[in-house]
Amino acid sequence: MLCFLNPGHDRELDSGAVNKNSGIRECDLAYELAVKVQELLAQKNIEAPIRQSDDLYSVCEAANDLEADMFVSIHFNAFNQRATGTETLISSTPASLILGHCIQSHLKAALVLPDRGLKERPGLYVLRNTVMPAVLVEVCFVDNDFDLARYLNRVDQAAAAIADGIAMYAAQLSQNVA
Repeated sequence: MLCFLNPGHDRELDSGAVNKNSGIRECDLAYELAVKVQELLAQKNIEAPIRQSDDLYSVCEAANDLEADMFVSIHFNAFNQRATGTETLISSTPASLILGHCIQSHLKAALVLPDRGLKERPGLYVLRNTVMPAVLVEVCFVDNDFDLARYLNRVDQAAAAIADGIAMYAAQLSQNVA
């Protein structure tokens, strides 16, 4: 089983959102979380290559070339410093809906933030240009000090939640193949 992990943005070229009070950057949080998820997935016998780049064409091409079973992009939301919660963006495929639900249900329980649910966003580049079930997880709002503090106090729980959601989906995939 192979889950391609894509931490959002690029640590050299595009920080993504930044918390104005702490200077914490989305690209750094996403990469660090993806590494933790990768380590946890390895313990579950799920291979999880990581690719972080602003070149989304090459990210999608790498995932497609590897014939990954699923694609999970990890991001942190930003809006107006007051918006809060966890959400998962999905393409319009039934498999992406199931993958998104598996991750979202675990992550919202781990962070105990408002559940913003699943949102269909089939136009997002990484969701429309990957051939496997794909989701984009918005862990919390990096520009909201409360969300960020909650996340920073529960990083390991968030990583475990994402890994458990991926493993739950992988188990369902395996049952359907058997």
